[in-house]
Amino acid sequence: MTDSPGGRRRPSIHITLPRASRLHRLITILGESPRTRDAVLAQLGIGLRTFYRELELLSKCGVKVRHKDRLYTLTTTVEQAEGRLPFPDPQLSFSEMADLARCDCEAGRRLGRLLASVTRPAEPASKKKSRAGKPG
Repeated sequence: MTDSPGGRRRPSIHITLPRASRLHRLITILGESPRTRDAVLAQLGIGLRTFYRELELLSKCGVKVRHKDRLYTLTTTVEQAEGRLPFPDPQLSFSEMADLARCDCEAGRRLGRLLASVTRPAEPASKKKSRAGKPG
């Protein structure tokens, strides 16, 4: 779990680029107007199982989708939902992370804390030595 700008914890979810794109299209579609499940399936070109997996992931991320009268609707703005969607690992180098961590914004500070947690980890707790000859 990681801290969000609002201080809430959000799940650490690792997703692929295609899935991130699909989730973003899903919230955009549902943010435009209420849609039937079949309309969403057709627009995204996905199957029923994938649709329900994506709704489950949106729920885990705190993005609420209402299902009423056979219509699915995003209950927040698309911008608010975007703020909760996970983003795939951008595969940055240490120097790229350091450059981004210098930005004077919340995202830069967050990246700075993440970089520091990797480059200056906390001291590990000392392990108790097992006595020679005894199985550990």
